[in-house]
Amino acid sequence: MKALERSGRFFGITLVAAVCLFFVSALWSQTATGRIVGTITDQTGAVIPGAPISVTNVETRVNYEALTNEQGAYQAPLLPIGMYTVAAAVPGFQKAVTKPEKLEINQSLRVDIKLAVGARTEEVVVEEGITHVETISPTLGMSVTSNQIVNMPLNGRNTLDLALLQPGVIPTTAGGNTGTFSVAGGRQDSVTYLLDGGINNNLLSNGVVLNPNPDTIEEFRILTSTYNAEYGRNGGGIVSVVTKSGTNEFHGTAYDYVRNDALNANSFFNNAGGLPKDILKRNQFGGTLGGPAMKDKLFFFSGWQSQRQSRLQTSPKLNTFTPAELNGDFSLSNASHTGPDTNVAAFLQRFPFFQPNPALAAQAIIDPSKINTVAKNYLKAGLIPARLEPADPAQSLRQHYRQFRWIWI
Repeated sequence: MKALERSGRFFGITLVAAVCLFFVSALWSQTATGRIVGTITDQTGAVIPGAPISVTNVETRVNYEALTNEQGAYQAPLLPIGMYTVAAAVPGFQKAVTKPEKLEINQSLRVDIKLAVGARTEEVVVEEGITHVETISPTLGMSVTSNQIVNMPLNGRNTLDLALLQPGVIPTTAGGNTGTFSVAGGRQDSVTYLLDGGINNNLLSNGVVLNPNPDTIEEFRILTSTYNAEYGRNGGGIVSVVTKSGTNEFHGTAYDYVRNDALNANSFFNNAGGLPKDILKRNQFGGTLGGPAMKDKLFFFSGWQSQRQSRLQTSPKLNTFTPAELNGDFSLSNASHTGPDTNVAAFLQRFPFFQPNPALAAQAIIDPSKINTVAKNYLKAGLIPARLEPADPAQSLRQHYRQFRWIWI
């Protein structure tokens, strides 16, 4: 009996904990959906209570039912984003159906319908009474839809780069996370990232974790200020990404985005420095597939992307000094390494302060006591590289001379 009591007590505690976690989860969730609201009236403007409303997803044919209240108002909450029609059928009035309208993330789309007296079998297409201006929620933000995502050029196919189209969003290089930016002057690590309504923040850096490839994203929305109560994690902006859903028809894509140095001209600075082209071979390839698992009931959508890249970036040539040159001796620094550097010799003869002895000046040998103290410390610490092999005859003596002036003047 005692064992049964302990078992029953454990089960009761577990059940209470599960219920608490369920409600906490419900309170903490951020929706990646929208809602359609509106009012049903007759031609005189009188409200029609108890009117049945049918909200239909155009692509999946899934219906959401609602009834108007005493004020003639209705709402269909928690709707997946997509194209919707709204229909109202009331006895004594013509059936009214709206044209398809796009519902975006966290949007409250207002669709007001005015019914005309007539037979219920008659159907009227409503093209007025649809308000695209957000009048329900005070949240400020902007949505980027799948067509915009696919058609805009994205170097590296990083969808979050499109966040910079939103006023008040600026890029920041701190942190090194892909898609890192600041929203409305907030800290870059104070942005909340949502993926299909779930938290998509790294627990350590608070940056984004998963950044899906653009072909799998239906829409993403950036909220900049005056968020609803459901957003309580960070105050530096909300980025909500919603992936695509399957429809009653099979759809798919296959792609390979190519960057190759064989297709590019040399850059301006490489040309100026006599350097070859930088090598960049990048292939970003993949595909998507979506469709019905059970028509009008269950749908699937999947995507895959991979990248192959090889890169080689050339750096400009830099002249280095021999140990003798670092001590001020340029007597064997001409092109053939058999005599003095004429540029250095001419400089010393023009400015005898650096070598009072005319014979040594003609040999391009600097007075060691004239070497700048800061330069001596650099040389002593080994911060200026030296070369042991003879200098490349093709190197520019003028560049060599400029480096000499920087160290000893």
